Amino acid sequence: MDKLLRAIPFIIVIALNVLAEASRYKINMLSPFILMGAIVLLVNLVVVLFLKKKDYFVFGISGIALIGQSAVFLHSELGQFYIRHIIEGLYLGMLLMATVPLFLGIKPFCFSISEKKYPAVIVNSNNFLKLNNLMSVIWAGLFTLGIVFTIITYSSDAALQTIISTIIPILILVIIGIPANIYLPTYLMQNVKSEPIIFTSILEASEAMPFGLNKELSKGLNTVIQFELTGKEAGVGHLIIKDQTCIFVQEAHNAPNTIIKADSQLWLNVINNEMSGDKALINKMFEVEGDSSILLIFSDLFRPKSMQDIAKYTPREIAYNFKDFKKGNIQKIVVFDGGPRDKEHSKTSFMVDSFIKGAKNSGASVEYFKLNKYKIHYCTGCYTCWTKTPGQCIFKDDMTELRRKYREADLVVFASPLYIFNVSGQLKTFMDRLLPIMKPYMLLDKNGHTKHPDRFPEKGKQGFVVFSSGGFPEVEQNFDGLQAMFRLWDSHNENSHLMGEFFMPASEIIVQPVYEKRQETIYNACYQAGEDVINLGKIDKKYMQTVSFTGVTRTRFQKQANYFWETLDGKGNYLKDVPIFK
Repeated sequence: MDKLLRAIPFIIVIALNVLAEASRYKINMLSPFILMGAIVLLVNLVVVLFLKKKDYFVFGISGIALIGQSAVFLHSELGQFYIRHIIEGLYLGMLLMATVPLFLGIKPFCFSISEKKYPAVIVNSNNFLKLNNLMSVIWAGLFTLGIVFTIITYSSDAALQTIISTIIPILILVIIGIPANIYLPTYLMQNVKSEPIIFTSILEASEAMPFGLNKELSKGLNTVIQFELTGKEAGVGHLIIKDQTCIFVQEAHNAPNTIIKADSQLWLNVINNEMSGDKALINKMFEVEGDSSILLIFSDLFRPKSMQDIAKYTPREIAYNFKDFKKGNIQKIVVFDGGPRDKEHSKTSFMVDSFIKGAKNSGASVEYFKLNKYKIHYCTGCYTCWTKTPGQCIFKDDMTELRRKYREADLVVFASPLYIFNVSGQLKTFMDRLLPIMKPYMLLDKNGHTKHPDRFPEKGKQGFVVFSSGGFPEVEQNFDGLQAMFRLWDSHNENSHLMGEFFMPASEIIVQPVYEKRQETIYNACYQAGEDVINLGKIDKKYMQTVSFTGVTRTRFQKQANYFWETLDGKGNYLKDVPIFK
């Protein structure tokens, strides 16, 4: 019924245009048809008003047509003008249909069409009204173009002129208007900053989510998120996100990727941003089973780009020229770990272990020394190892054997958490005690570096790799001191050369379940680096860049870290309460 009521004005106007051209615009021949057309339009308009339908198509097109048709009988010159410009009148009617509601402050013409596609909570929002107003402005521009391109003279041949002037405006509406109507609303909702919708129920939010999915961010995402809610709105439902689309099903899924168990009011507060989802999760106010890493992007999946807090992957620039060795030269690896924690808690050891597994898988032999388990006296700077007993330290502790292990290795791994922008005390003491492997004399290399000669040059050249983790979310201005020390160890050492440096910023909360994917990514990067150093004799910088990428913005990480420390502040014991590597 609605389609018929809307189609009648178009049919009447187009039919009158055809008759006008066939009669060569003779009013006396057209008058009966114009009268009948006016009657049909009036009846159609009365029916629309009687049915209380706010159909701006009918009002706009019928209004201009009836004015023009009245002029035929009331004013011959105006009537003649109308019958020669019936199509322009059609576009003028549609232009008024698009613009008049904007000036009157009422809902635009496209509102009644688009509201049928969305749930009430979206339709009733200010954002939806603004979006439709913007679409009306776009359509107004297209209808104006329709008038312009209908008036333009294309040919002196009347028939050809009629064909061209009719087709071009229609093509504009089809080529520009229809795609704009299909794709532009979704694009605007996802990219234009707008007021957030405050949902009054979980059901409202669930119905709205499929329409707010950010297609760009969801590209490549294929997951099922199930919600098992208790409390006021207890129930089970799930979201299926696949092929950049989203649907909500109010029932349990047989194999969800992620299960969120929460109180319904709490989850509604999280959706409405009245409660930080990160804070609620870290404070264990709700539970997550399965792939919890989806929570890092969950809120951003349903908000405009301008409101997102997603870290874009831009590889950290590493300008240093790391040393490469010939394939097969590295077979014997020794690790000196200066961290005080056990492997369940150490983020640095997590990286080193992954690297070692890759190296062992490629045939390397590895010895691992946790330095805090050994007796290592600090260096007193007596220089006895350079003078009275060359190469022999005055302290007969575990360092004697560790120095031998160090110099006989093809590859040395230095591992330390970031302590006041450098290595830990254990590792620094170990490195101070390496002095006997050098001679006191000085030599100048071809790069202009002054260095001490190697006491054991017959053992050949060796490589070394550095692993360190720190709490701050940046590599720059945090790892600078540690990085500088090891790069100087490279440039001022005759036979020991830096092959790679793996710095993990924002590491303190990487053990939280939401960072499972980051853990996996770091594990794979370090593992592959371990394989490559044995199989290829070199380490690609991309593995180092991967380790240093946090996956979240600094602002969001800082909030997450602060929430985490709040849970322990005066309440918890770090090593007992923090999650561990498994």
